[in-house]
Amino acid sequence: MELKGRTVALYGAFSSVGKDEAIRRLEALGARVADAVTEQTDLIFLAHGERGPLPRTDAMLRTPDLDEDALLGMLEREENKGVTATAGTDPRPFLSPDALAATADSQALCALLDGADWSAFTPDRDLPPLRARLTALEDSAGVTDAHRLATRRLREAVEPRLLHPYGHDVEIVGHALSPDGRYLATGSWVGDDYDEGGVLQIWEVATGRCVNTVPGIEGGIGWPDYAGTIQWSADSTRLAMAYGTNRVGVWNPADDTPDPIATADVTDGNSRPSAFALSPDGRSVYHHCGTNGDGGLQGCLVPLDRGALSWLPNHVDTDHPYLMARRLPDAVRRGFDEAEPADDHDDFRVGQWIERPVWSRDGTRLFGANALGVDASTRAVLWYAPAKLALPSPDGRLVAVVTTRGLFFRNADDGRIRCGPFVLGRPCSLRWAPGGATNRLAVLTPGSDTAAPAVHIFDEDDHVGSVAIPHPEWADDERWEGDRNAWAWAPGGDRAACLTYEDTVEVWSLTRPARARRLRSMPAEGARAVHWGADDTLVLVAETRVRFVRAETGEVLGDFGFLRVPEGSRPLEGDVLYEFERQVFALDDRTWAMTLQPDVVIAPADRAQALDSALAWAVGGRYAWPVRWGALRVLPDARTAADLPDSEDAALLREYREDLEELAHCDEPAPWPPPNTAGVDALYEVARHSTAHLDVLSWGYHIGAHLRAAARLRARHGEPEAALALVDDIPEEMAHAAAAADVAVLLARAGRREPAHGAFSRAESVLDGDAGTEVDADTAASFAAACQALGDPGRAEDWFRRARAAITIDPNPWEDHLAVLHSMVECGREDLARAVLADRATHPPDGYTSEPEWLVHLIRSGRIDLAHACQQLPGWEVPYEVLIALAEAGRPDLVEGWGGHNWAVDDELLERARQAATAGTAPIRPRTPTDQDIAELRAAHDEIQRTPHAQRRHPTELLIWRAAECGHFSAALDLLELIPLSGDFNDRPGVAFRALWRALTGFDQSPW
Repeated sequence: MELKGRTVALYGAFSSVGKDEAIRRLEALGARVADAVTEQTDLIFLAHGERGPLPRTDAMLRTPDLDEDALLGMLEREENKGVTATAGTDPRPFLSPDALAATADSQALCALLDGADWSAFTPDRDLPPLRARLTALEDSAGVTDAHRLATRRLREAVEPRLLHPYGHDVEIVGHALSPDGRYLATGSWVGDDYDEGGVLQIWEVATGRCVNTVPGIEGGIGWPDYAGTIQWSADSTRLAMAYGTNRVGVWNPADDTPDPIATADVTDGNSRPSAFALSPDGRSVYHHCGTNGDGGLQGCLVPLDRGALSWLPNHVDTDHPYLMARRLPDAVRRGFDEAEPADDHDDFRVGQWIERPVWSRDGTRLFGANALGVDASTRAVLWYAPAKLALPSPDGRLVAVVTTRGLFFRNADDGRIRCGPFVLGRPCSLRWAPGGATNRLAVLTPGSDTAAPAVHIFDEDDHVGSVAIPHPEWADDERWEGDRNAWAWAPGGDRAACLTYEDTVEVWSLTRPARARRLRSMPAEGARAVHWGADDTLVLVAETRVRFVRAETGEVLGDFGFLRVPEGSRPLEGDVLYEFERQVFALDDRTWAMTLQPDVVIAPADRAQALDSALAWAVGGRYAWPVRWGALRVLPDARTAADLPDSEDAALLREYREDLEELAHCDEPAPWPPPNTAGVDALYEVARHSTAHLDVLSWGYHIGAHLRAAARLRARHGEPEAALALVDDIPEEMAHAAAAADVAVLLARAGRREPAHGAFSRAESVLDGDAGTEVDADTAASFAAACQALGDPGRAEDWFRRARAAITIDPNPWEDHLAVLHSMVECGREDLARAVLADRATHPPDGYTSEPEWLVHLIRSGRIDLAHACQQLPGWEVPYEVLIALAEAGRPDLVEGWGGHNWAVDDELLERARQAATAGTAPIRPRTPTDQDIAELRAAHDEIQRTPHAQRRHPTELLIWRAAECGHFSAALDLLELIPLSGDFNDRPGVAFRALWRALTGFDQSPW
């Protein structure tokens, strides 16, 4: 969007440019700067940390927000239009290219390198020819002094990073080869710990080595089974990725920062990534988002140059410079109408998107796989010819289109049919060859009863040959299959590689397509995509594997399998591991290893060849330098590495000297599970103390609710001191009072009058009996119940009236009602509880609720009739937990009667109910683990040890809860040490409390 003629609004103090200066520069570019947002505002710029006026008006919701960085980028881009860059003086040469090529032997090259000006070394210019010369020398003479000298001087000049290739700790969900064929980008989603983010890896194709690893990308990259979530700019310098579920950002692939250069958030909270297409210059993006259209073209074309854009385009009901054009040619509108019938129930009619969008090479047009052509400057639809598949040629002149009638070739400018149809047997995939003098197309067709899978070759619109290849018949229009690619052209189109359903990749010569020749076949190792990269290197990508293979010889340059878990301990464990976790890797299925900057590897001494096959010094995030050319130091353990005097990593290791000593003397892991010497008290303490690390402002409600539930459990088990210790840790005043009142009720009803009065006084000190105090329904009802239980019915009546008056149904319709009902029941006033249930006028008017723990509490406390009365309320259902409670209570009749409405009641549950009826006793909790329990815990633990570390969190949590439920508290406590003690309640605190609930109630929710 040009700023000339646009109306913008600025909010906040712009620290980078100054608000007055920003206004001056905007007005100089022809923009109008308004004091407030109106219907005419085109853009809003927000200073860092600024949210704009609140509440947000409809006009603000409809107007794109851009941050301060985006403002600076737009100003600089507009001001520099038409300005020709002044050519600078070429930097002084590092080496004469002619002198480098002319060196005859190792000695001459060594002398040349020793005399070179390494301060002028520029990796982009100097590294490739130097590496190529050293590679040629190694082929003839092995690794020489020249290699070692070059490595030493290179490390002094540019400080490369020693990098291993195993950065992905979960499956690869997206990948893309750069347009120049030199780099592969692979991305992974999040593991069990969402906050760890996703990982981007950049691979130099010609060397088959990883040259950059970027962990911590917020919300992970892409999404499992979604295609096209990683895209390169045409010059291979910018990389766009879907991340954080529904945003698109752009990164410099050579940088190691997880933060994007620019980001666009325009989906209004989609639960999955939307299709997008990065423009050839990498500075804008078409985004497949919904807009408030009238059946026109949907989606938007927004900047992705610098800074952050946030916008809700589905709120816009008029034209906007970022939206695709609403006005359509009559023929196009008729096509849209036929493809997307009007919905009489909607106020507007959604039109078409640009399906699987791609740009023309010159950036002037967008094309869709639904045979849609769009002018990128006006965002107007040029033509539409509904199709199953469509793909423009590299030069932008033709579009290959597949319909039910066959294959057509259309003019890209106006969509007119150039020739066709070619009836080929339901084409499933289209692939144009890059870089050829003639447009060459491969059309893949599936097999049938009368024909094998085949590939048909077209030059321009001329069918020049076909070849039967058993390709896997993947269809380009199959959604939710991820980045699959069965066919890869060599640049120019004279050769190609094809995956087969026999898990091989075949290389074919297509110089004469009518007489195509298979050159060789190689293992594909489960690859879901093949690419033809730089230096005739084939790239094979699977979910957990990346391979680089020479197309001409089959030589494997690199073969990297992820998610391996060797037996035994890693080089580091415990707290010190968090500092170095990304440097620890599985060298193979048997061996852990670890890198330390600048040149150290912890690994077995005899694995030098394996290390050379995996590691590289990465220069500038773009080039790999072989470690065999330098003095890589291989050490046996971290304790030895800590003694190194010349490594920052070693200095950090020395801070953990005691941990390293303990690890070095650690014997074989003790058998698991450990002896069950701990009791439930220890689990209470872990849960209680884990909340001390949390921020009260963020987690105060969760802390209070869980400590209150735990205090009630302690009081029910006759442990007043332990119950009040939990109450004392509740940070919020009203939650503290409510919990103290709950404990007072339970103790008083159990005949423990003295400690009950102590708990009551704590609640009373907060509430003070003042009728004017603002008290929520829950706290008021708890205090009323305490008054009743301690013999003050008049005061109880007053507080119950206050509680009922304070009941609200927003935001949780039944939350206040149930809190009041609970207090009435606990203190023996079931008459009041039934009155509340009968007062339908105060109930939520509609809505669904299950409230399993409330109904379970009623059943377990012998109030089945009251539970039935609740269950009969409109909208209530019977949760499965209730059927389990009825079975434990020995009521097979009610299991069948209550469960038959919405559950298939199984024979096992009925038999359990019959046995309970015969025994006449409820289950004892906490349980004592049986031999079978211990065997099952051990088997689950062994399975976790075979699981990649990034995927262990969830199974470890499940095992903690399983151990607690069967009463093996030592096992649960041992595993809780593996759950982070962070600032998030859902880490160790949440897991520990859920273990308590399972141990003492058998269920997974906070008990009443």
